[in-house]
Amino acid sequence: MWTDRSALYDLEQQRLIQQPIDPSRGKWVLPYFYPPFFAVILLPLAWLPFSQAFIAMTLLNLALLITSMKILIQKLQLNPQQSSWLILATFCNYGVHYALLEAQTSFIALTLLVLFVTALNDPATAKAGIWSGLLFFKPQLTLLPLIVLIGRRKWVALGLAVGVVGFLGLVSLFAIGLQGLENYFTVSRRAMSGEDYFHIMRPEQPERMHNLRALAYFFFPAPWKDYIWWISTVAGMALVILISRARDGVDGISLRRWTIILTALILVTPHLHDHDLTLLIIPSAFFLKWVGDIVPLAAALSLVGLGMLSLINTMAYPHLPPLVPLVLLIFLVVGSTAKYLSGNVPSS
Repeated sequence: MWTDRSALYDLEQQRLIQQPIDPSRGKWVLPYFYPPFFAVILLPLAWLPFSQAFIAMTLLNLALLITSMKILIQKLQLNPQQSSWLILATFCNYGVHYALLEAQTSFIALTLLVLFVTALNDPATAKAGIWSGLLFFKPQLTLLPLIVLIGRRKWVALGLAVGVVGFLGLVSLFAIGLQGLENYFTVSRRAMSGEDYFHIMRPEQPERMHNLRALAYFFFPAPWKDYIWWISTVAGMALVILISRARDGVDGISLRRWTIILTALILVTPHLHDHDLTLLIIPSAFFLKWVGDIVPLAAALSLVGLGMLSLINTMAYPHLPPLVPLVLLIFLVVGSTAKYLSGNVPSS
């Protein structure tokens, strides 16, 4: 960013930096995949030696994790039993440990999504648009919050979200220039196509993802898998619009509906690795509130087990299907076909 900003997505320059650090990787390069504006936010970490930067990011992640859980416990008014099960499920979640181990940015996404969800049940719902716009640092997570705003007819919040994304786009343009932006879109397209050079989103390794794409690529043959993925994704988005509407005299989104919406968000996200399973914390909190003040043991243990499924997939590759999205899809189908989707509305 200081020497040649337009080279932020220059794969050859990144390879020349990374290869001496890890010669065994050969020609493979780990690109910078985030939008350009996020490099401006991360820039202070580059002022530190690598080990200190890693420690700083880990401490930040821990702080964000604690903050997110505290907000969920307070806003949902979870009792001590519900809170204890949420904490246990969180620290039995393989994705949480994976994200901490690699100093991933998934906890930033977790915090922004928590703020978005809780803002929609506050009187000042316009703030939800700001949080959903800031989620654009992970573009794959941005679409569904916007769909929820459309379904809820929160036009002011939607306008704020679009405004935030537009501002971040201007920051990106100023940061790396037009050529740098073109390189960003080129790298993104190559990664989304599953190009072997990136070792990312590879179709022959569906267990590395935890979404509808992984299920489609595991269970269906080549001529059909992409069609199944797109059809199921569109169906998931349509479901979110349908159930996010206020009905039956309910002003806010009910606990059951929020649980289903957040489950759908995980399933339809096109790029969702192990570390992104930190997002399971949010539907878990709503689920615990939904099942009642006295949490059934089976319900609580199911959340604990859910967090361990991705670890089982890693250990048993390639013999098992992607277990997390399979369980979430079953829950989504059963929950969304229930006769009533009302239930209690979470307090502000």
